[in-house]
Amino acid sequence: MARSIALVCFLVVGLCLVGAVCASTVVAGGKNGGRLVNAVYVFGDSLVDVGNNDYLPAPAPRANRPYGMDLPGKPTGRFTNGYNLADVISQRVGFEMSPKPYLSMLPHDKKAADNMICYPSKEEHLARSLFLLSGGGNDFSAFDPSTARPQAYVVKMVTTYIEHIQALYNMGARMVGILDVPPIGCTPGQRAGMPNGECNEQANSLAQAFNGLLRAKLAEASATTMKELKYSIAANYNILNDMMDNSLVAGLRQVKTACCGSGKLNAEVMCSHRGTTACPAAEHDDYMFWDMLHPTHATIQRGVVALFYGNGPKYGEPVNFGTLVTGQNVSPAIKMVVDSQ
Repeated sequence: MARSIALVCFLVVGLCLVGAVCASTVVAGGKNGGRLVNAVYVFGDSLVDVGNNDYLPAPAPRANRPYGMDLPGKPTGRFTNGYNLADVISQRVGFEMSPKPYLSMLPHDKKAADNMICYPSKEEHLARSLFLLSGGGNDFSAFDPSTARPQAYVVKMVTTYIEHIQALYNMGARMVGILDVPPIGCTPGQRAGMPNGECNEQANSLAQAFNGLLRAKLAEASATTMKELKYSIAANYNILNDMMDNSLVAGLRQVKTACCGSGKLNAEVMCSHRGTTACPAAEHDDYMFWDMLHPTHATIQRGVVALFYGNGPKYGEPVNFGTLVTGQNVSPAIKMVVDSQ
């Protein structure tokens, strides 16, 4: 089989970029070596952070050990025990290399990225690249009901989100995968603050309001100002809810307590802080959450199966991630959105 050199470029397009790398890789076969997209650009919060916080000044949190303890070598800056959503999604579309942390955004970096052409045209390259967006959950932690009305806060967040997507579209993005806000009220950290360890339904209501309005507004925008946009909104909320409601089918034994931390539900002190401990290594895959906020590698792996193959619109709207990146109907008849193998 012929060998070809493919230049994999995670170019810089701004807006809180989480992963950026440009590397030359030897691949077998065709132009993309079996990859479903030219590149993956990652934007978002700690669910997809591949190490950026390690290069930011305090008070940015550090993902020190036992974070990353199930990966070879030193901690990688990921807020889980193994790979995170950015890694597993990149692997699913054919990349062996995970996104690297992006360390600066100086003017000369922008110019260099703008001049970097890896395919016959930047337009072609960007049009066949996946722009992965994960955000919104952290914003709700800053919500203060004494100073803002929930509805107005959600509207502002969605408006800003659509503006960011429009900016990416104007730069050449045509394929966007969005991870909606998960049931943030059911994290161990939120449960620990409730009387009986139940979910915080007020927080979940904010997430649901955001997710619903985002779908409506993006559908409007794609029909008017972004007519060439192909997108999928993956239902993180529904996927994780189904995992919690069907935990044994999902291969999970513990969905309320964090594997790493201390205090009530192991979720009153953040993992890696003094006095915290992690559950035994043999039990890592039994836990839904690694710390008070973030899922385990096992949860992420099972969830990504749903992102790519789950039946819509419950798990992906207007299509799932598999259909988005292949252009074909990828929707096997599965009742559960998890792979417990």
